Amino acid sequence: MKGKIVLLGTSSAMPTPERNNSGVYLLYMGRGLLFDCGEGTQRQIMKAGLSVYRTGDIFISHLHTDHILGLPGLIETLDMHDKPQVNIYSVNGLSELLDCVLKGMIYAPDIRINIKEYGHSDNLFVVMEEERFTVRSIGLNHVVECLGYSFEEKPVRKFIREKIKELSLTDVDFIRLKKEGYIKKYGRVYTIEQLTIEKRGFKFTYIPDTYKTENIVKLAYGSDVLVIESTYLDEEEKAKQYGHLTLEYILEIYPRLNVKKIILTHFSRRYRDTGVFEERIKQAGVKNIITGRDFLTIEF
Repeated sequence: MKGKIVLLGTSSAMPTPERNNSGVYLLYMGRGLLFDCGEGTQRQIMKAGLSVYRTGDIFISHLHTDHILGLPGLIETLDMHDKPQVNIYSVNGLSELLDCVLKGMIYAPDIRINIKEYGHSDNLFVVMEEERFTVRSIGLNHVVECLGYSFEEKPVRKFIREKIKELSLTDVDFIRLKKEGYIKKYGRVYTIEQLTIEKRGFKFTYIPDTYKTENIVKLAYGSDVLVIESTYLDEEEKAKQYGHLTLEYILEIYPRLNVKKIILTHFSRRYRDTGVFEERIKQAGVKNIITGRDFLTIEF
């Protein structure tokens, strides 16, 4: 297991006894990435058996309170644990808001808070580039500026066993291939591309608050796991008015997404349970869409 995805909150604007406000935790190779940070998120992290201290990168979709109220408390906890810094990626305006909140609490943290802000874009753009993975973003269609995010492992090359055996490759050959990109064997030149196949990495996408937009498909296409808001079952007028999705729309576009597993989240508090969603999914005959719940965990 390289990592896991944990849903920390699956309610919409207001929490319920069963569902916390928005938050998704991605643990990858011992590193914690947090997508949105609603009220009570740090306690949800603890209840899930995850490490608050490992949370080093936070991705904020938009500035509605149900997605950010947990930030001040989480930052203070990280500071009290002597974490040197935290990186936050967000829509425009978070720096000013967070500065106001922290100063208002007369709290001057020692932790270094690195904030990068982005405006709306209809094209995919990179917000974080690491050796093993890339996080991309795109603008969505909410009542305020809002971003979706995707985490994708970079592809790796795997040696073809049959070629290794056929050419009797040695440790020296492997070292040379990785260093120079080719070897000479039995009077011929073999490139690393000829002796390996490229294996795509794991892709996770988070689609928070949004109404209908083609940008969902642009960002989520080819994901292994898609966590997507489904505030309403089929109330199209309310969805349009408040900038949210219905399950009916997700059922409409899911064949175009080429996604292995879709997890619904951000349910309106009018739904005490998600049974009506599950029944509609069953009626549609769809096997790869499930309803999310707090602490639902997907390992990969």
